[in-house]
Amino acid sequence: MRFKSLLIVGVLFITFIGCDDKKAPSQENLKPYAGQSIMVIVPTLHAGLIRGPIMDEAKKFQEQTGAKIRVVTPNWNETIAKTKQSLTVPNLNYDIFVVSTMWNGMLLGGDYIAEVPKWVKDKIDWEDVLPIYKNTVLSHNGKAYGLPYDGDCINLYYRKDILENKQYQEKFKKEYGYDLDIPKTWDEYKKVAKFFNNWDWDKDGKPEYGNIGLRKKGDIAMLQFFATAAAYGKYPDDKAYFFDEDTLKPRINNEAFVKALEDYIELTNYAPNGAINFAGHDVRNNFVRGEVFMAIDWADLGIYAAENPISTISSDQVGYGQIPGSNRVFNPKTKVWENRYNQVSSISGNWSLFVNKDSKNKKLAFEFASHMASKELSAKLVATSGNAVNPSRFSHFENAASWTQSGFTENSARRYLDEISKSLTNKNVVYDITLPGAGEYYQALDESVYKALKGVLTPQEALNEAAKKWDTITDKIGRKSQIKYYKLSLK
Repeated sequence: MRFKSLLIVGVLFITFIGCDDKKAPSQENLKPYAGQSIMVIVPTLHAGLIRGPIMDEAKKFQEQTGAKIRVVTPNWNETIAKTKQSLTVPNLNYDIFVVSTMWNGMLLGGDYIAEVPKWVKDKIDWEDVLPIYKNTVLSHNGKAYGLPYDGDCINLYYRKDILENKQYQEKFKKEYGYDLDIPKTWDEYKKVAKFFNNWDWDKDGKPEYGNIGLRKKGDIAMLQFFATAAAYGKYPDDKAYFFDEDTLKPRINNEAFVKALEDYIELTNYAPNGAINFAGHDVRNNFVRGEVFMAIDWADLGIYAAENPISTISSDQVGYGQIPGSNRVFNPKTKVWENRYNQVSSISGNWSLFVNKDSKNKKLAFEFASHMASKELSAKLVATSGNAVNPSRFSHFENAASWTQSGFTENSARRYLDEISKSLTNKNVVYDITLPGAGEYYQALDESVYKALKGVLTPQEALNEAAKKWDTITDKIGRKSQIKYYKLSLK
């Protein structure tokens, strides 16, 4: 037996050394996507927001799979232009589009995006995605096209420790005749902002301000304007908001939006100097440095205050609330104001991943997109400051204690998550414009509203100008097709 064993070993050895042209498989050949490549387009935003994790994960994914992931990061306007160009020029296709919801119409309206297959849904745990995203921003006409990356909602932030100051509560009640509390309407919000404006309420030797919000022209300030206007103009019994459903005539110059723009302008009087040019990072920096009492922002601000080294306030000093509402709302069909409380949530600004239907490596594209949208990775990203990835899954709200790694106490994390959850379960909600040409509609309004902020036009004049531009955009694209698409988006 020993002789036979040695003989077998010898034969195997001779066979091996006699076949030196047949090399053992290399590590590279064991990688499932070696030799394949895809291209991802995602815009360059401030300080690596949105694109940062994608670029980091692309490197890791390449090492693990052998694939080549090229991440293209133009600026905002270039991203729109390059995306449009890639949809019409042969052999210029991006495999994955990382897009803000306002670009959905451009991609889905032209049938450019692959439907999400079942194996991808299973891989990312599709049922864990919140319905408010799964059934709206990630789907069109009943079919899923987008993978969740960032779930956005706009909320109110305030200095909880200052609000609870007994001396300030007495002073406020003496001045306004009611108790100081988290403002439930924009009228209350303006009074609180005015009360805390331009005096040293935190005792640091310099005056602080009442509030802050995004206003910068050419940014995404229009999303916050529509969040403000929703209290007056999003009639709770009507799904339409931006346009009349049957005609696509703009509603943006009716009485509700004019009232909202008046508030939007007035609030800059209770903000730091230069507030009409503040971008999102200016809002966050001013709040976490203790320079303002209130801020309107996405979920980024909560974690930014908890984790950022420039923050001078603790997470326990931060209060969280809903976007203010209104005690009256404008009925766009009867053209009459109705005395009923109306509080509307805004989930504007979400980011999703879409796979090009014509991708030459569609399987690889879905693999990388599902990696970025995975339950495990998203749990890490939402609890990390500085990437603008916010909660979008049921699982993101299940364990407040897990957020303590990000600078929250468990109590502050729970309060933060509870307010976001309230926003994301509100049935009266404003989404982004998702029509083809959405960027043009936003830009037109942005330009006109900024004229009102600068005092060049009255609010009514500015919105009349914008509405006229919107009609021109609609007619250029095609009113019938836009009406059809708008109705589908409201289902």
